[in-house]
Amino acid sequence: MLEIKGYNEIIKNILNEEILKKLIDEGVVFKEVVGKGHRGVVLRGEFDGKDVAIKIPRKDTPKNTVLHEGKMLEIVNKVSVGPKVYRYSNDYLITEFVDGVALKYYVENLTKDDKEKLLKIVEEIFRQCVRLDLIGIDHGEIQGGKHILINDSKNKVWIIDFDKADIRFPRNFTSAISLLFGESPLSKKIKEILDVSEEEVMMLRKFAKMYKKKLKK
Repeated sequence: MLEIKGYNEIIKNILNEEILKKLIDEGVVFKEVVGKGHRGVVLRGEFDGKDVAIKIPRKDTPKNTVLHEGKMLEIVNKVSVGPKVYRYSNDYLITEFVDGVALKYYVENLTKDDKEKLLKIVEEIFRQCVRLDLIGIDHGEIQGGKHILINDSKNKVWIIDFDKADIRFPRNFTSAISLLFGESPLSKKIKEILDVSEEEVMMLRKFAKMYKKKLKK
């Protein structure tokens, strides 16, 4: 069995080990397994002197999306969104390794003293979503919130996981408004920290409707 932290019988059974060995031959140094999703497994490693994430499709997945995700990242990287993509094929996707905390868990640990910090994060999420809208790429899962990562030490916000993204009518900005200022526990915590009134939320929603109509023209 390959000596990679977290690489066990379960992971071995759902991955094509030949792909891993091929990448090792091409200079990838695998360090650990960091995530297992419905369609792929993500490992952390080193490639060409860079700290990278390597997504490998699962053998048991009905749909392989790594090639599509690589193409999407190549497009969104041009507007400074998403992890930098280095290499991809139908067998793997190599990107920069993003070390961050999911927005939901990040906000849980904030207080009203973190108002300015949170405001900058919200502004950056909106900026990135508008950039995606302007190039016609819809992420598809912004409203869930799981695909937005925050890194305090680097003052960075990343939107990740573009496997379901595509060229279609974009709803990134309006989805972000629903995520951040809707009725979920996350939204309520954000509104509390930012001291946002219901009147201001209604204005935001009205603006979102106008924005959506403008995009359709």
